[in-house]
Amino acid sequence: MKKIFVYILTAAALTFVSCDKIFDSLEGDLSKMDAETLAGSTAGLDRLMASLYSNIPMGAFAEGDKNTVIANDSNTSGSYSGGVYTNSVWNYTNLRDINMFLQTLETAKEKNVVTEDEYNTYKGEALFIRAYYYFANVRIYGGVPIVTEPLDDKFEGADKPNEGLYIPRSKEKETWDFVLSELDTAISLLPENNPGGKYRATKWAALGLKSRAALWAASVCKYWGNAPIATSYQAVQQELALMKSEWATGYYDQSIAASEAIINSHKFALYKSNPASVEEAIANYTDLFLARQDEEFIFGRSYKNGVTTNSNGIDLKNSPFQAHGSGTGVWRFGCYGVTLDLVDEYDNYNEAGVATDGTVVTRTDGHEDVYFTNPSSPAGSAAIYNDEANFVRYQNPADAFKNKDARFHASVIYPGINFRNTNIVIQGGLMTDDMIAIYDESNPSVDFWGTTVYMNGAKEESQYSGFHKMGRTNDGSWYTTGFGLRKFLDPVNKVDQSQNPWYDIRYAEILLNYCEAIVEKSGTNAGNSKEYLNAIRHRAAFKGDVDANIANILHERTVELAFEDDFGATQYRRRAYFNLERDGSSNPNGGRKHALIPVMSLKNAFGGGYGTIFVRANCWDYDTNVRPAPASFNSLSYYSGIPNYNTTNKLVPNPVQE
Repeated sequence: MKKIFVYILTAAALTFVSCDKIFDSLEGDLSKMDAETLAGSTAGLDRLMASLYSNIPMGAFAEGDKNTVIANDSNTSGSYSGGVYTNSVWNYTNLRDINMFLQTLETAKEKNVVTEDEYNTYKGEALFIRAYYYFANVRIYGGVPIVTEPLDDKFEGADKPNEGLYIPRSKEKETWDFVLSELDTAISLLPENNPGGKYRATKWAALGLKSRAALWAASVCKYWGNAPIATSYQAVQQELALMKSEWATGYYDQSIAASEAIINSHKFALYKSNPASVEEAIANYTDLFLARQDEEFIFGRSYKNGVTTNSNGIDLKNSPFQAHGSGTGVWRFGCYGVTLDLVDEYDNYNEAGVATDGTVVTRTDGHEDVYFTNPSSPAGSAAIYNDEANFVRYQNPADAFKNKDARFHASVIYPGINFRNTNIVIQGGLMTDDMIAIYDESNPSVDFWGTTVYMNGAKEESQYSGFHKMGRTNDGSWYTTGFGLRKFLDPVNKVDQSQNPWYDIRYAEILLNYCEAIVEKSGTNAGNSKEYLNAIRHRAAFKGDVDANIANILHERTVELAFEDDFGATQYRRRAYFNLERDGSSNPNGGRKHALIPVMSLKNAFGGGYGTIFVRANCWDYDTNVRPAPASFNSLSYYSGIPNYNTTNKLVPNPVQE
C-alpha cells in the first residue's frame, strides 16, 4: 500500500531560507502536503529542510552554563542542578521527519527533480542533522534505538500495532559509532560552500561536529571511571550506559583528524588574531559576537529572517538594569549572574603583558579563600565588620579588575564598568563606624559629608543594577553575584530585538578540541598543541607562551568559550561534576557558587579610609540558611532517565530509574 506522509511545519522553519524563494514552485497549503507533492520541486524540499534545521538541538543562546558553577540565574534560586544536559531531546517525531525527508529525496531523485549535486547536498545535510540529533541523545542517555527509516504506518493507531516498532536500545559505543559514521558520510557528500545559504551545513560543519562528538566520546571513555556505575544495573550490564577506557584512543584519533582537516584547509582563522593592544583585543572579541565573522564561523544559527521582531532575546534579558530602560517584569534585564568562580579564572596581565594569577584581590592578608556564608545575617555582618581592617579599599571599584584578560572585559559586566555610556552601579552593602547593612531590602542610607550614600549605591531602582529583591521569584532584574553578562550584548545601544548570530561551532573551539585530544592521547605539547593554544591566548593580547598541558587547555576553554554552553559540556563529558552518593549523603569536596559583594565602607572615614571593599561570599541563593550542604551531583544522573521506558517505548531503563 502506498505510504502517504503528512508534514506538520511551522513558521519557525523559515529561519535559514529566504521567504520569497521558498514558495517559488509550490501552491497551496504546505503544512498539509504529502511527500509526493513536496518531492516535486526544490522549493518543497527546501521547505522540509528548513523544518529539519529548526529542530537541531544546538541550544542557541539557551544559557545552559547557568546550571554550572560559572553562572547563576538572577531570576530563580534553582539554577544549580549540576547536570547541563538534563532537558530531554528524545523526540521520535523529529527523527521521523529526518527519515521521511531522506525517503522523499529519493523520490525527487527518481523524478529528476534534483541534480546529482543537489541530491548529494540535501542528503548530506539530512545526515548531518540526524547525526546532530543522535549526538544530542547519546551524550544524555547513552545507547539509544537507532532508527533510519520512517515508521509512520506502524505507530499507535494502526489496526494491528506492530511489535517491530519497539526497537531496542543499541549499546552506547554503537550509538557513538553511528554518529561518527553518519558524519563521515555527510562529510563526503556536503560541499565546502552550501549554495542554499550561509547558515546551511557544509563539509566544514560536519567536520566540526565530528571534532566535537569524537572528543566527547573519547572523554567519556577515559573518565567514565571517575563516576563509575555498578554492574548490577541493567543498562551497565548490557553496555547501554558504559564506555571503556581502552576505546578512548580511537575516538581521540578521530577528533584530531577532523580538527586537522579544518585547520589544514586554511579556510578559517581566529578573528583578528594579532591585536596591537589589550584595548584592541577587547574590541575585537566584542565584535566577534555582534555579527557573523566568516573566518571564525563554521556553523550556527541566524536570527535575521526578514522579520524585525525575530530575536534571540539575549540583549533584552541580560542587559544591566541601568542600560536598557525602565520597568521590570519576568525575565527582563540582568538575568545572567556571572559567578566569582569564573571571574577569578580570568588571568591578569603583568607589566610585560604576560599572564599572572587573576584572583581578584580583596584582602591585605592574602586570604582569598575566605567566604562568608551568610553575610546578610547579624552574625555574618558582624564577622565582616570585625574583619574589615583586612580588606583592600578601592576608591573606584572598577580598579579591582583593570588588569584582567581582554575576554573578561568583553564578556562580563562588573562593578564600575562604563557600559553604554553609563557607569554601572553594582553594590550590595554599606558600612559605617556604627552599622553594617548587606542585602537590606530597605536600601538604607547615611549622610556622608553632605552626600547621601545608599546601600545599593543609589536611591532609585533604575539607578543601580545589583543586589536588589534577591531570591524573589520573577524579580530577576538585578545581578545577584556581583557580575553580569556582557558577551553578545551591543556595547553602544540597547537592542530590544537582538539578531546577532549564534556560533554553534567556531574555529577557536576546533583548535581547543585538537589541543585537548592530542594532549590527552600523547602528552604535553604533543603535535601542534602548543602553537594552537598560544594562538588563542595571543588573540587575547597575552605575551609569551605557556605549555599545552591539560590544565592550561581546560583553563583556556573556560575563558575563551565562556557562556557558549561549553563549560557544562566539558564538565559533563569529563565526568567532573561533584559526586553525590545514592543515599543522599553529600561529598565533603562538593562545591558552591560564589558572589563578590561590593560594600561601601565609610568606617574610619575621617582617617581617609573610605572606599569600596569586596566581600567574598557564598552565592546568596545557596547561602547556608537555604542550602546547608555544598552542591553535589548524583553520578547516576550522567545518564538521564529514558522517557516512558516501560510503557510507550518498552526499553531498558537507565540506572537513575532503577
